[in-house]
Amino acid sequence: MNRSLLNCSPAELIAMATGRRGAAAYADAHKLVEKLGLRKLADAGVAEILEICRGMKPDAVNRLMAGVEIGLRIAELKSEYESETRINSPATAIQFCLKQFGRMARESKQEEFWIVTLNTKNVPIDCHQITVGTLRNSLVHPREVFRPAIRDAANGIIAVHNHPSGDPTPSDQDISVTERLEQTAEVVGIPVIDHIVVGADKAISIQ
Repeated sequence: MNRSLLNCSPAELIAMATGRRGAAAYADAHKLVEKLGLRKLADAGVAEILEICRGMKPDAVNRLMAGVEIGLRIAELKSEYESETRINSPATAIQFCLKQFGRMARESKQEEFWIVTLNTKNVPIDCHQITVGTLRNSLVHPREVFRPAIRDAANGIIAVHNHPSGDPTPSDQDISVTERLEQTAEVVGIPVIDHIVVGADKAISIQ
């Protein structure tokens, strides 16, 4: 962390995140802190921010919200890893994936395929997005799936993808992709611990 940023006020950080400079930028940032605070800022929409800061352009708001979103995702990752979540059953895999990928399941309009790499204690190391689009064998190539796993020196992986429909019931294609990855896992030596399909408010383990 840049030490100079640690000494910045919330208003100063907001002004920097918008990419604007000068007194007007700081004045708008101060208004957001007064009216919303950092906690409510995360839930605010573009229209609400523009209503509070009439001099701010939509591009500046989008830059600000992108910074907020990055912060939220980093906080989620940090929370998961600091808690030393151990994936030792389908139930714990489902619980982890619902918390880690719940936002994706609720908001994404396309299928996203991710892997979670695990260490020798089955504690998550990192999460890697592999592809976006309709899940099929030709799209989810084992080479792309296991490349980050090898880089992380993973002891195992969990495959995760969402169903934009909200229904996590595995399809025949989901099962086919899982079987292909398991075959490759035997050669690579990094087992697929589970494949979790995440829906709107629940998840299912293909294993």
